[in-house]
Amino acid sequence: MRVTTMKNKLDKRTRLAFAAVLVALAMCGVVYARASFLFGASTDLDYFKGEWVVTMRSNPNLSFRWTVKEDLSGGWLSGVVERNGQKVSTDFWRRSGNRIERFAFTTDGAFVRLDGAGWEGNQLALKGVTSGREGETKIRETITRVNDRQFQALWEKENTDGKWIVFADEICVRR
Repeated sequence: MRVTTMKNKLDKRTRLAFAAVLVALAMCGVVYARASFLFGASTDLDYFKGEWVVTMRSNPNLSFRWTVKEDLSGGWLSGVVERNGQKVSTDFWRRSGNRIERFAFTTDGAFVRLDGAGWEGNQLALKGVTSGREGETKIRETITRVNDRQFQALWEKENTDGKWIVFADEICVRR
């Protein structure tokens, strides 16, 4: 009888220890998820991390290098676009609540502000404005994920009669 009681105590201790480990692991997951949400880290934006070659569909000889990494203690993703070793623009991405925000600054003085609800299937639709020397224009960017190594970015602007016209169609391939 005594052996059975010791075995039951061991089994009970083992079950309690196992339950404590499960609770600790679950809490780590909650803390990580909460920290990721609070500080803007988001796996749906992680797709963009890395180095990309951006080619214009209308002119395959015109290409850029876009390098994206975590920045500002993981609260933002930052990207730098270069052509022939010269910086062309810098952009910043983050998740803010249930929205994705993107801000870009170009060497010709333009500022871009976009936001969207996030990925829907393989598409990310962002809308906003660009402002520069000529004033402010409504724009939108539709990103279509082809696979883990390629996406397409279609940029459109609203003209004076309210119609959307394409001003850039990009093919982006991970290096």
